[in-house]
Amino acid sequence: FDRLNEDIVIIATTNLFEKFDKALTRRFDSIINFDRYTKDDLMEIAENILNQYLSKCKFASRNIKLFRKIMSKLDKLPYPGDLQNMIKTSIAFSKAGEEYDYLRRLYLVTTKRKKMDLAVLKEEGYSVREIEILTGISKSQVARELKEI
Repeated sequence: FDRLNEDIVIIATTNLFEKFDKALTRRFDSIINFDRYTKDDLMEIAENILNQYLSKCKFASRNIKLFRKIMSKLDKLPYPGDLQNMIKTSIAFSKAGEEYDYLRRLYLVTTKRKKMDLAVLKEEGYSVREIEILTGISKSQVARELKEI
């Protein structure tokens, strides 16, 4: 870039701008952000992606309400390519015998946590039934453990 003739125009596009080194981006005269997705748009796209993958899986069950709740906890929903990777990976690596394991994996990925914590889940507004789905612990056991906390 430093040696380019001033008569040359370079136009570049990316959906990973935040990953660029600042030294590179300073060399551009103008940077235009075409951030066209609203959170609602991205949530709808995420649901469509989830439904597409779940329609191919016989071992996983839908729980759109809990899926939306997990995704809505994110400050900023990822763009479609990253959403697809996140959802596909959560489903692909879920345990075949556990119909909602993909939701547990999705929760852990979106929160960047290593394990489930009942008190944190309750604090985040998840119901006892939702905690049961995410942890695999029965509702009665979840209720007992939450009372002790």
